[in-house]
Amino acid sequence: MKKTITLSVLFLVCLRVYSADTTRVNTHNKVVIKTDPSKGFTDYPAWGQFPSENVSYRKVYLYLEFGCAPGLKCGEWDYINQIALGRKGGVKGDSLYYELARFITPYGFYWNSSQNWKHGWYFDLTDFSHLLHDSLEIIYKHTGYEGNTDRGWTVTMDFVFVHGEPARIPVGIQRMHQLSAGFGNPSSPFKNSVPDVQFTMPAGADRINFKIIQTGHGMDKQENCAEFCSKKRTVKLDNSVISEKNVWRDDCGWNSLYPQAGTWIYDRAGWCPGAPVIPDNIYMKLDENSQHNFSLDMEAYNNTTGGSANYALTTYAHFFKDNTRECDAAIDDIIAPSSHFEYLRMNPTCGAPLVSVKNMGGQTITSLEFEYGKVGGEMQKIWVPCDIWPFETQMVTLEAVYNWRGPGNTFVAEITKVNNTEDGYPADNIMYSKIANTASFPNKICIVFKTNSAPGENSYTLKDARGKVIRSKNNFAPNTIYRDTVELDNNICYTFEFLDDGTPPQNNPLNKDGLDWWANPNDGSGYIQIRNGVTNAMLKSFNADFGTKHVLNFYSTFTMDNTFPERADNSIDVQVLPNPSKGSTNLYLDFTTQGAYEVMVYDALGRMVMTRTGDALTEIIALERLDAGIYSVSVRQGEKMVVKKFVVE
Repeated sequence: MKKTITLSVLFLVCLRVYSADTTRVNTHNKVVIKTDPSKGFTDYPAWGQFPSENVSYRKVYLYLEFGCAPGLKCGEWDYINQIALGRKGGVKGDSLYYELARFITPYGFYWNSSQNWKHGWYFDLTDFSHLLHDSLEIIYKHTGYEGNTDRGWTVTMDFVFVHGEPARIPVGIQRMHQLSAGFGNPSSPFKNSVPDVQFTMPAGADRINFKIIQTGHGMDKQENCAEFCSKKRTVKLDNSVISEKNVWRDDCGWNSLYPQAGTWIYDRAGWCPGAPVIPDNIYMKLDENSQHNFSLDMEAYNNTTGGSANYALTTYAHFFKDNTRECDAAIDDIIAPSSHFEYLRMNPTCGAPLVSVKNMGGQTITSLEFEYGKVGGEMQKIWVPCDIWPFETQMVTLEAVYNWRGPGNTFVAEITKVNNTEDGYPADNIMYSKIANTASFPNKICIVFKTNSAPGENSYTLKDARGKVIRSKNNFAPNTIYRDTVELDNNICYTFEFLDDGTPPQNNPLNKDGLDWWANPNDGSGYIQIRNGVTNAMLKSFNADFGTKHVLNFYSTFTMDNTFPERADNSIDVQVLPNPSKGSTNLYLDFTTQGAYEVMVYDALGRMVMTRTGDALTEIIALERLDAGIYSVSVRQGEKMVVKKFVVE
């Protein structure tokens, strides 16, 4: 089924494309930020004119982009940065200083401005939407004590407002904590700095979201707290526990920004270097005008060996009036295919799309129906079982795209049904993303792997687009070179995944640190490569400093050498004339039976340079504007196939 989609009415913002009306407000455009070692922080305020109060928002995002300051290196250390709402209503307005988002800078000494290096991240600010109207002061706060003469960053911030009906109508906000609380000091317990807070639900409000932004810092001598210790946080409402979780992040080795110059792979207390801090949200239903007590505490911990630990903590109560529809799903983002910085680890892709879905309704989502594919090409449909609670988000893997043909490089995904019924708010059911080019490898490859001294950490898997495992290996010996030759089907998408998260050596219990990492010389060094299975030419050499894992998606194509000779079928007559040619030639096709066929032309590196489909008994196809070289044309009709080579001089 063909589906025509017009893109002219869409608004492209920071690589996300929305079908709804969208407003973009830029407050900081490549603003140079540096530390102030005399104070430990520097504020960079700017005023922005946001949409008026009569504009309602369905979603609000902040896009943050970092670069290196002109003529300088990027910053060296992992410092806390905060994006805050300063004043509202003009220069004489009240100073609010609401922390909207928190970011930790990366170890940036690998990069400088001459490399045109940049990276970007998204933050969801929808809960703050009622504050983001009219004239506002936005403050970018950069902390730290490093030198400021030879290093610095550039900061660009775009606020993106997707217009529409809010799923919950904002009624108000109460900031309950914004502080640094010591941890582990018996004479000054954590709870002394984080008192209970009493609040009253406003009139008209019947929903609440407790938003908690918390990161651990400092390194005491006992457990390296609070940066490198995982401790449990307990949240109570009216003396009843409503949330228990460890303040910890265990995915730093999968950071989209890699490698970095420092200890970027170490998991930390609620943060990773070069990544947004992800808030915790606790949604509840409470009666309007009701009074409550909010309490937050950390597990008991006494540091008796010296050093200091602390938690940077901000908590809010966001008050809402319920406006949800029973059945309401939204595509929050397209993870793959995508060209956005945050999803570099999973892209380019030629196989299964990955979509982030948020439940904006009151009913738990148990099934979703999608229509998706390349714009201008063939659309696919799939039904996906799921379990998404109200206002929770879930990553949904779709069936692989088997036909990426079509003009342009735009992918579209649309939710067509929710729980086997129509969606209550279809305006945010569709999203577009940019498709990046996927590598093409010959259909005979060799996986070359040199282990380091910790081979128990390593394994790899090769799968096709349907998830069938083609090759899977582990149990390697230390400091050994392995060569694994694999023959693949033609014109198929494959995913190669190499992991470093297995069992580390007993005398050095650190994994998720790649095959060669400066801070762990005891593991030695190794490498992973993919080579041409016939010529041994290098196809892909992976960076050894990768943290947790590498993922590579690629197409398999015909190998252009005598190992794969021309193929013929008596029911298909294929002639390429003239051969050799001077840049243009014609392809003559003659079939004994009528039926759909596909024509694919590959260059000497196995890259597809032309494709065509048809169903005529005879056809002449002009092959024009080809560079000099050896080419192969494949004509497939059902199970029948002919392969012929030709030369352009």
